[in-house]
Amino acid sequence: MSSAIARPTFYEGEILPAADLGATVDYARNQMARHSRDLHSWGIATGLELTASSTGVTLAAGLAIDGTGREVVVPADVLLDPTTFNVFPQADPNTLYPVFLNGVDQAAPPSSGLNGACSGSQSTSMQENYAITFGSPGSELQVASQTPPAIADPPDGGVTGAWLILLGFVTWDATKSQFTKAVDFNPATNVGLQYVGVNASQVISQSGSLLLATHPPAAPATNPVVGVEIQEDPVTGGQLVFGKLGADGTITAKAFTVTAKGDVTATGQFKSVVQPGSTQVQSGIAFDGMILPLPAGVDATNVSAASVYMQVSFHYEALTGPATFGTPVAFPLQCTVDSTTRQVNCRLRWYDAAGWATPPVDLPAPCDYIVIVAVPAAS
Repeated sequence: MSSAIARPTFYEGEILPAADLGATVDYARNQMARHSRDLHSWGIATGLELTASSTGVTLAAGLAIDGTGREVVVPADVLLDPTTFNVFPQADPNTLYPVFLNGVDQAAPPSSGLNGACSGSQSTSMQENYAITFGSPGSELQVASQTPPAIADPPDGGVTGAWLILLGFVTWDATKSQFTKAVDFNPATNVGLQYVGVNASQVISQSGSLLLATHPPAAPATNPVVGVEIQEDPVTGGQLVFGKLGADGTITAKAFTVTAKGDVTATGQFKSVVQPGSTQVQSGIAFDGMILPLPAGVDATNVSAASVYMQVSFHYEALTGPATFGTPVAFPLQCTVDSTTRQVNCRLRWYDAAGWATPPVDLPAPCDYIVIVAVPAAS
């Protein structure tokens, strides 16, 4: 059984050793790490974009949370150092090499301004630094298989191991020894950036509305920022709104709205493979016990919104009777389809014309089927 988490306490007149004072810092730091890694998913929190220019690739300042709950802070923009690119380059200049970020603890230099009994040569603080590394093509796949720490473990100090956070990908010009391009996604491995998230079964707002957006308002993104907002409204009783997000953080171009009463308003068109007012047909050969398929585009989970017609009949071509019969003759016994499950029941009764005293045998049989789905017209 693992040890319980200890919270430091003190009493009057106690002599405090360094370990007790350090425990007060560790307790709060470990508590925050457990919160970050268990109530959130790890990844980039803000910034940390890779941008290419004529001088190389620059990493923007930002913050990330690794899988151990550690904050990794890049306090200022930094130009990626080509001399640290220790990956064997590929012949293709368009090869993408992953760029990783991880946190590293480093002891700060010892203080030199202390005198007398307080003087010493040991460090009195720990610098929470970071490291930028490069991987070989495809090594970004290992990011998803990293093992999280145990529940009570502290955040990783980056000394014995490193939790890698993918920042993106760069290309390398071997002739110039320089980075030439930066992208966020590798289509060859289908791997891209991971951003922080929330692990929760409920998300509750106290402002009367709850907004989900693809980017912050007025973010310098290539695509328009869109959002979904749940709003309390005294007229409609509440509504769900989807559309483009304006610079002020509100949905200014409403594309789709659903009120609490069930009223739907859409500025565009409802499109589907199955058009209202149309008739869809499916036909073929089925066998006893099969479920008749619906026409392409018809949703089996919502087929009650349409009228379904089914017809089956025996398929006599190339029938084979029991091998022990001298002259097998078939007579229809059952050829039906269940109106609810669409399951076929098709059986023939075989007689031996060469010896009518032989008992008949009932066997499964094929059938021809046709399924017609009539979709009602929409207003």
